[in-house]
Amino acid sequence: MQPIAIPAFSDNYIWLIHMKAGNAFICIDPGTATPVLSFMKTNQQKLAAIFLTHHHADHIGGVTDLVHAFPDRETYETRLPHLTQTLIPGKNFTYGGYHWQILNTPGHTSTHICYYEAEQGWLFCGDTLFSAGCGRVFDGTLEELFHSLNQLKNLPSATQVFCAHEYTHTNLRFAQLVEPQNQEVRRALKQLEQQPTPCSLPSTLTHELQINPFFRVHEPAVKAFANQFARAQTPFEVFCILRDQKNVFK
Repeated sequence: MQPIAIPAFSDNYIWLIHMKAGNAFICIDPGTATPVLSFMKTNQQKLAAIFLTHHHADHIGGVTDLVHAFPDRETYETRLPHLTQTLIPGKNFTYGGYHWQILNTPGHTSTHICYYEAEQGWLFCGDTLFSAGCGRVFDGTLEELFHSLNQLKNLPSATQVFCAHEYTHTNLRFAQLVEPQNQEVRRALKQLEQQPTPCSLPSTLTHELQINPFFRVHEPAVKAFANQFARAQTPFEVFCILRDQKNVFK
């Protein structure tokens, strides 16, 4: 069964994963409890666990209310020991009938993690990777984010990418600015603008390798775009210029 996207705020997604046994769900990054509680009530389901990718309020804001509503649930993260079972990046654990790999992906924040389920081909990447984009740097570093994206880039190409925000349309417009001749970017933008629902996720790594400029820093057109703003000799320098330009793109 595919994970379910629960919209929250203006552009967040809270992901729900049906456990293989029983009528219960895993919830990823509940920035608010209200839509999760509504889903559980409507579908007469229980919440078994909360997985958190990082500590920003729009990802953890609903945790306290969900813990109160489902006191027997478990919560997993790297940084909130008073609420959670602490995970160690690089280690694996089994939950809900799934085998989770905890990927250490700092950059957006210094302790950001992603959840990867190889058998299902699922990547829950929080704010590290977006479709056609990547997260801003807050308390992490650009070097960390670059390394984290390269780690995700090397997962199996069929991996489904479950991001935490619906930023795809703006990201594709930026990608088109960077690579105006990229036919896959044009096709993806047109398809998104014509589809009846706004949800663009999940993406796949195959798709991201074709459209995401932050994965394409070796491409001549991407280098040429970066060199309009500063001399970029290495992929990391190209990446830094792209991130700076995306920060001011509207």
